[in-house]
Amino acid sequence: MTNYVTARCKVRGSSADVVAFRALMVEDPPLHEPPYAGLVARLRALLGRTAPEQRPSPPSTFDFNRILPMPGTLADGPERTAWALEHWGTQRNADAYDELARTDDGAGGATLEFVLATAWSFPTPVFEALHRRFPALRVDVVGFEEAWHFAVVGAYGPGETGAVEVDPTAEIYTRVYGVPPEPDEVP
Repeated sequence: MTNYVTARCKVRGSSADVVAFRALMVEDPPLHEPPYAGLVARLRALLGRTAPEQRPSPPSTFDFNRILPMPGTLADGPERTAWALEHWGTQRNADAYDELARTDDGAGGATLEFVLATAWSFPTPVFEALHRRFPALRVDVVGFEEAWHFAVVGAYGPGETGAVEVDPTAEIYTRVYGVPPEPDEVP
């Protein structure tokens, strides 16, 4: 069974760099509904007709291949897993991506905050490659392995040394998940 690491990341820097970071790493799904679908639904409701149920958009993805591409020649199975562990630091590509906030301060600075889930470990090589690509950005990281085996804290950016594994604590759990752990969760 796979244990997951959930990492909360906050990217800060110039608006141009934050936009470029997101454009490189995040793939947004194509729109399934035309932009005017919401307006049509409201008009139908006003006329007493049933509006078609809108489908939720598929989630965006955070794709490690965009910074450290996996060779297409690798066979499925153990060969791909071994490559991913060596080059991405985790068993496979990101399993989940949830964008929490995207802000622009109006003075040339911006912030992107997101949560990322990966299998087995934090993708250190991916974030090291992102730091080489965007050296002026600061990326704060706090992560937690769901079985309380380890946590990850640190930052990538000017003068920073990256994320390191540390002992898990209730405080780190709360920083990652936004709520304290249940008493029976704490070992």
